[in-house]
Amino acid sequence: MHFSIDGVVDQLAGKGLSFDRAAIEIDGIIRSVDGHEFSALLVRAGCIPERYSHDSTEEKLYAKAMDAVVAESLRRLGYEAEVSQERANSADVVARGGSPAHSLVADAKAFRLSRTALNPKDYKIEALSKWRKGADYAILVAPIAGYPEGESRLYVEADRYQVTLLSYSHLALMIDSESGPSQLESIWKRSVEHTSATVSAPKYWSALDSALRHALSWDLANWSEARRKYFESLLLNAEGELAYFDQAKKGIAAKSREELVGIAVDALKIDSKMRTIRARVAKTRALMDEMEIRER
Repeated sequence: MHFSIDGVVDQLAGKGLSFDRAAIEIDGIIRSVDGHEFSALLVRAGCIPERYSHDSTEEKLYAKAMDAVVAESLRRLGYEAEVSQERANSADVVARGGSPAHSLVADAKAFRLSRTALNPKDYKIEALSKWRKGADYAILVAPIAGYPEGESRLYVEADRYQVTLLSYSHLALMIDSESGPSQLESIWKRSVEHTSATVSAPKYWSALDSALRHALSWDLANWSEARRKYFESLLLNAEGELAYFDQAKKGIAAKSREELVGIAVDALKIDSKMRTIRARVAKTRALMDEMEIRER
């Protein structure tokens, strides 16, 4: 059975640990995963399980775990890497390595496969470029399914601000190739100019993969085979999420009318909104009463 990030998150969330304590434990667990399991982990990384409620402790811990995954990936590539302890206006990971030495910052992204809006602003490309804080390069890592599939200005912005976009599968390919910082620097510093406002996803990823393949000395056939294996593993992850929703639909179909009404009321947050309105009315009445008293 493969090592599972969400399994670890479930376990730690169940212990009732503070967020910071749970994040430290996740980092230690990820560091200890063996090579084969770590590779399997990477190809499924970045996809937030649909069973996690929005803004839940589990969702936040999963996103935090991706910082640790990216940091550990860079360590396995030969960098000295750490998750940043800064809370705001900073990249998730900082790293240094190579000969001559170079430094980089990395941002780790996690998305739900059901997410429909993939807006360039959500990736904070320009901000990440500013968060280098003296570092030579910047990279952003997300699941391949978390990037726009068609034409997008995201790919133009990434090259404009010299931020390298990667998938977690790319990190797995790099680690499997046993490459190091000195080989990878040519990828981080590659400069691409675009004449149009948008670039298609296939064009961006094909150009990046070609540069990676040459940097890592992989022939096209072996690279394509390895890449397909990783992408198919990601698709298997999607099958699991579809199965979750199928089960959820069956559970809903089995409920009574009264139970369904309760679910709808909770989902729409009707009671919470009504409490907010009543509280606002009460405060407004109190304000009016006080003003009338003052005017007497």
